[in-house]
Amino acid sequence: MEQTLLVLKPDATMRRGVSAAIFEQILTALPDITIKGFTEMAVPQHIAEKHYAIHQGKFFYPWLLKFIQVGHVIATVLEGKHIVARLRDVLGATFVEKASPESLRGKYGLVGGVNVAHASDEPENAKKEVALWQHETNLDLAQDGFEPINAYIVRWRETPVLATYDIRQICQEYAQEYSNRELHQTQITDFLVEECPEWPHQDLQKLADAILGNMDLDRDKS
Repeated sequence: MEQTLLVLKPDATMRRGVSAAIFEQILTALPDITIKGFTEMAVPQHIAEKHYAIHQGKFFYPWLLKFIQVGHVIATVLEGKHIVARLRDVLGATFVEKASPESLRGKYGLVGGVNVAHASDEPENAKKEVALWQHETNLDLAQDGFEPINAYIVRWRETPVLATYDIRQICQEYAQEYSNRELHQTQITDFLVEECPEWPHQDLQKLADAILGNMDLDRDKS
């Protein structure tokens, strides 16, 4: 049976209502799957480098490493028929602006590659990613993932999702001239503080910086 790796990125895990909604909607959309393992963790540098090794040398590679280490991620493995393609369909297009509004990235992603989740892109890469996370993190595939995911949903499902639209608007303003970066970072941080009161202010500042850093890639490329 086919397996795929699902990693909720810091822009989802730090916004607990978002990560709970993602899990709940995946379970609804893919009712026939098996879930193996569940871990919330900080990603060390060597795991980040191995996970994104396929992108090494590309202009956005340093940002990928930085972003996945901004805060904790949640990793799990989904198993089922054609699960790689089906999960990616539920998530939507990689870039938020291209994702269907009904997809998870279309609903909750913020801008560009700040897109709430990683999912393996093809079965062969899925095998490599599952093996990496199984053997080099505490992701235990012998563990039933349904129980911790359902517990997570119950705990956080009532957490308001407040910041998506406002942060998107700030990003659009920043993209017009790529100026006043400090001001825009402060504005994004303020919205994150309202939505994510459990996280230290400095962690939310790092997330805000990474959000704008993704946009800076387009500026620097042009």
